[in-house]
Amino acid sequence: MNIIFHVALSFLFFFGSAVYCQSPTPTPVEASVVEKDSHTILEEARQGGLEEFQKKEPATPEEYREYLQLLTQLTEADTLADDWRRAAQTMQGQTTEVRQAIADFKPPEVSPEEGLGLFDSARIDSWLAGDWLEALQKIGATREQQAGNAFASLKNQQQKLQALESAGPAETPRDKWLLKLQETRVRATLAEHSQRSDNQSWQSDVDLQEALMQLGKLNASSLESRVSFPESVLQSKLDEIRREEEDLRGTVAKVGKQLKNFSSANSTRGDKQVADLLLESIESQLQLLEYHRIGLLVTGQVWHTRHDLWNTTNATSIDQLARLVENRSQEAQTWQPLIPGLRAKLQERRRLASVASGGNDPKPPSRATEALDKALIQEEACLSQWENGFSRLIELIKLTRADIESKRKSLGVGEKMDAAAITLSTQAKDFWNTEIFTLNDSVFVNGQIVQRPSSVTLGMLLIALAILLVGGTASASFSRWLRSRLRDRFALDANTGAIVQKFTHMILLGVTCLIALAAVKIPLTIFALLGGGAAIALGFGAQQLVNNLISGLILLFERPIRIGDMIDVENFSGTVTAIGTRCCQMRRADGVDILIPNSVLLQSTVVNWTLSDNHARQEFFIGIAHGSPVKKAIRIVHDIVAAHPNIQKGHEVDVFFHDFAKDSLVLRVFYWIDKTLPHTTNGVPSELRIAIYEAFLSEGIALAFSQRDVHLDSAMPLANQIIPPPK
Repeated sequence: MNIIFHVALSFLFFFGSAVYCQSPTPTPVEASVVEKDSHTILEEARQGGLEEFQKKEPATPEEYREYLQLLTQLTEADTLADDWRRAAQTMQGQTTEVRQAIADFKPPEVSPEEGLGLFDSARIDSWLAGDWLEALQKIGATREQQAGNAFASLKNQQQKLQALESAGPAETPRDKWLLKLQETRVRATLAEHSQRSDNQSWQSDVDLQEALMQLGKLNASSLESRVSFPESVLQSKLDEIRREEEDLRGTVAKVGKQLKNFSSANSTRGDKQVADLLLESIESQLQLLEYHRIGLLVTGQVWHTRHDLWNTTNATSIDQLARLVENRSQEAQTWQPLIPGLRAKLQERRRLASVASGGNDPKPPSRATEALDKALIQEEACLSQWENGFSRLIELIKLTRADIESKRKSLGVGEKMDAAAITLSTQAKDFWNTEIFTLNDSVFVNGQIVQRPSSVTLGMLLIALAILLVGGTASASFSRWLRSRLRDRFALDANTGAIVQKFTHMILLGVTCLIALAAVKIPLTIFALLGGGAAIALGFGAQQLVNNLISGLILLFERPIRIGDMIDVENFSGTVTAIGTRCCQMRRADGVDILIPNSVLLQSTVVNWTLSDNHARQEFFIGIAHGSPVKKAIRIVHDIVAAHPNIQKGHEVDVFFHDFAKDSLVLRVFYWIDKTLPHTTNGVPSELRIAIYEAFLSEGIALAFSQRDVHLDSAMPLANQIIPPPK
């Protein structure tokens, strides 16, 4: 059955580019009868070349090349049709034999030592036939579209031929030649359409693969209940692997000896490239042999796992063995991408070796060249040997997976539920123990520094995150409670309370971080390795953040600005409501909160109205008219300002005659207020101005207003003229 499968594989590989279709063949316009076959016509057209051909036909060079190409297509189409016909007949005969074998099938008598091998062979044959049948179905899925394209091309060529024939009989040699060329185009297009629409060989291949798959399943089902996996079979498989390992060790010793004896010191300059290629080839052989050794080791592990699987009925054991098989499968899949790369490197070395040896220039091969050719042949053998071993391993893993599915289907309902529960718990445990990264801890052992790896899993990170979350919330709550408690007990001001709260919160957060690290067993020494990177990150990426943090600590300790202070910074004025680790919060008189970075408060000029005390001096100007009693006005203003309840009594009220202005006599008033009292900035000056205005009105003191003198030149009489109104 394997021979039949490989014959079918070779057939589809050779003819797989053609797409089969069952669309009806159109009836083309009858072309001129050609007595000679295409091969004979092609040979006659090629003889003598273009010059001899133009003596018979008035063809251009382009038409001559097209004519040869069309004849070549016809010749190939005839040959291909014959090959397809013979292949279809061969596969039909094979299908008949396989179906007859199915009809006459009798379960074979097997021994315990042979049963497993026959059972595996039957399943593999069925799988190969199924894979091949799937590939055929994919090819057949596109055949209608390709046949339709060929039909449209044939119809187009037919229409062109009809147009030439309808123009009348060909009289000139040129017209006869063009008609002959078009007839050849139609014949070539018809041959292509016939290839696209002929599905006999495709259907024969489909029938053969279906029969092979049916026979394989029949064999497998008849053997499944009668096959066992005794210890003797396992030992036989392991003995085969052991013998292959011994042969492999012998090969490794030979290649290692070649590498040891290799030396390019005495090679000539012209053989330097050959020597380098020889060294690369030997090193590649050692690498391939190591891959093969690892593959044999994994193959032995899979055979052990498969033997345990066949001889157990426990659901838990089956799931454990299934996980082992999946782990081995993942290891094997990591090697598959290496094969194309290693083969490409081998082909490149062959090309470079051909160039280095002179290419087409015949010359006696040197000793290094002969050694290189031998090494490349050995490398090819090692690569093929590893590929075959890899294919056998993948095939073995596929068989083991099928055994696992069969075992699971044979379990009862209760066992399946137990297995599902165990699988779920195991997967959850595996997910919890998923390794995220590994840390290297340096410890002293017997006076020496030893690197000890510490694995950090997903569960450890989740536990640490939970500890940090709970600890951060608890520390924030405790620091707020402590601040309020100390404020009530010791009458702490707001600024001192903020310092206590923040430092208590930071200390508790540090303790929480240490507890989290200890709980997940992350060594503290790892931060010694991360210190350099953290310093660089703080120096560049977090420069402004660290600047504001340090500035906030300076503000809390030096207290140039406190909570409740009234300050002016840059273009903003307001009361400080909070001092944070990154910024300060200030509330303006209009109720808008402004966040100012701590570094700005230290680097900019800040006016603090309440730094030493809450008293601040204010002033305003009063302009009275020229001729007013200045002393009386000063006394009235002084009495009104001094009598206001919000004016500080501990400071003297000063009223001065400030200036002789153009339009007024200017009085300047100084007084002190408490900035912490409400409405002192704008309310008190407004109330004072209203009281002074009313007092000046009652005393007849006029407030100044702008005055201008207009002078007329009276040296000449003014001219008067009466202008009549317009009509």
